[in-house]
Amino acid sequence: MKCYKALFWCLLVVSNIAMAEVTSTSINTIDRLYAYDNYGSQDRFEGADVAVWFKTGLTECPHGVWLTPSAPGYQTLVSFLLTAYTTKQTVRFQVYNDRIWKGSKSKLCQIDAVRFE
Repeated sequence: MKCYKALFWCLLVVSNIAMAEVTSTSINTIDRLYAYDNYGSQDRFEGADVAVWFKTGLTECPHGVWLTPSAPGYQTLVSFLLTAYTTKQTVRFQVYNDRIWKGSKSKLCQIDAVRFE
């Protein structure tokens, strides 16, 4: 019986890992952009979370995307977000579909990359 329990838990973990991936959103313009002064801030990194309301076309996070200050290239990505928002440039995001932001009831996936298209 213990062997079956262990096998069940292993399969459950492996299936959850297999579902997590980096995926691309639809192409759209940014609807709203929120930058926080302390929500998501971390001792080793400058900045805090940035939330982006954007029609992603993804079921995991239909409302938008978010950026953490621990992301490599955080400052560059923030400048891309500001440029896209102020110029109404169409963008596509690469996101982690298993990293959902806890700062809102809206489902936002964590940003991996921003692409101007």
